[in-house]
Amino acid sequence: MATRVGVGRSTNRSSATAGSEAARQAIAPLEGRTPSLVLVFGTAGHDQTALLQGVRDVTGNAALSGCSGEGIITRYGSEETSHVVAVAAIASDEIVFETFFVGGFGDDSRACANALVDEIRKRGATGSLLLVFPDGISGNCSELVEVLDAALPPGTVVAGGTAGDLLSFERTWQYCDDRVESGGLAALMIGGAVRPEVVVSHGCDLIGAERVVTRAANGFVEEIDGEPAWSFFKAYLPDGADSLDALHVAHLLLAERIGGRDEGIDDFTVRVPVKLDKERGALFFPAGIREGTRVQLARRNAEKVCTRAVEAARRVGHGHGDAQPLLVLDLECAGRGSLLFAAETTSRLIKPIQGVFAQDVPWIGLHTYGEIAAVAGRTWFHNYTSIVCAFYHG
Repeated sequence: MATRVGVGRSTNRSSATAGSEAARQAIAPLEGRTPSLVLVFGTAGHDQTALLQGVRDVTGNAALSGCSGEGIITRYGSEETSHVVAVAAIASDEIVFETFFVGGFGDDSRACANALVDEIRKRGATGSLLLVFPDGISGNCSELVEVLDAALPPGTVVAGGTAGDLLSFERTWQYCDDRVESGGLAALMIGGAVRPEVVVSHGCDLIGAERVVTRAANGFVEEIDGEPAWSFFKAYLPDGADSLDALHVAHLLLAERIGGRDEGIDDFTVRVPVKLDKERGALFFPAGIREGTRVQLARRNAEKVCTRAVEAARRVGHGHGDAQPLLVLDLECAGRGSLLFAAETTSRLIKPIQGVFAQDVPWIGLHTYGEIAAVAGRTWFHNYTSIVCAFYHG
């Protein structure tokens, strides 16, 4: 039967109804075939259990993976509202899917990652791509990707995004089959006759000179070149700035060198602080930044965000000729949505990316609290980044 893919979406405020509506749209192109996999992304205004039950009422016991997000992305564009859900359904006799869930990501991310690796080995699951959807407000994604890079077989690509809520940073949800959990890690191994292509992009300009993180602990960067980290940032903010709001309004970030220039992209990734300890002048970065890391201040450039994303999407198709993807997974940081583009996210960012591909290519994605993808042979945790993952027949 080869492979068929469909995507559905609903803005119904009834969670169960929304789940079933989106799922029915998604399975329609399968022509009566049973889904092999269901991907679900929903926003946090929904009753998450009812939402997933609505999906399962339509798709049955098909393998299911996904998470909550700050918004969702489909062919309708970016929708950052409290009640929206997107569902992708795939029916295939040539692609293999294996779903996983491990709890306790926020308590001990390294142990959680090792438990995932153990479960993958126990089941004998193999594949060319491992998608991960960890909790976005707890845990350390740097530890997660370190474990996965070291333990997975060579050639296994790791990509994904962290679950989000409605910018309240209170609770996120991870989906695995019929489970709806918080504080954990959902994962999906994909193998068989599929060739995933993953590209990452951001749009930032470097400012000032390169510095070194001289003191850091427990996720907090306390000092940069011997001065409080907050003082380092405040030098570029208006007088009297005393909160992270001023930093976000100024679109300031911290850039970390990663060595990606040979791949045609900037050789740095960007990280954003989410907490300020005013007494110490320390800034908390999800996944932490280690002492000795070379960093530099960066500022988001909205025009560059858009142009770089389109350039990255064009790189996806290199080597595939006129072939179109079976499905595109689009993971955009929540900071690349309405926070940056107001009401123009769809017209300025999403539609131009989608325009690189044929109009009938199924498209699903979400706005995350952090992105995971490899650059220069190593998997990194990113902020304010776009991950485009295109699945080609292989």
